[in-house]
Amino acid sequence: MEIQEKDTLFLMTLAAFGGVLASVLAVVLQWIVVLPLTIAVFILMILTYLLYKKGVIHFSESAENWVMIITLICFIAAFIYLYRPV
Repeated sequence: MEIQEKDTLFLMTLAAFGGVLASVLAVVLQWIVVLPLTIAVFILMILTYLLYKKGVIHFSESAENWVMIITLICFIAAFIYLYRPV
């Protein structure tokens, strides 16, 4: 891995840490809304940090596919719930 890629990954990890820190501060006031976001950003921070290892890259790509499928299902369910006949 090149030095530039390591620098980029380090900066991405710092940005994710900033997201965790901001989320933790928001959780104190509105924990029910922000807690899932804090947990998700914390997991992303860990995955970004672990991208230095080759095995994690394959796991990250696989997880990305599953998250996209779950997100699509959630959007479909939300639209069905939102626009259901009354």
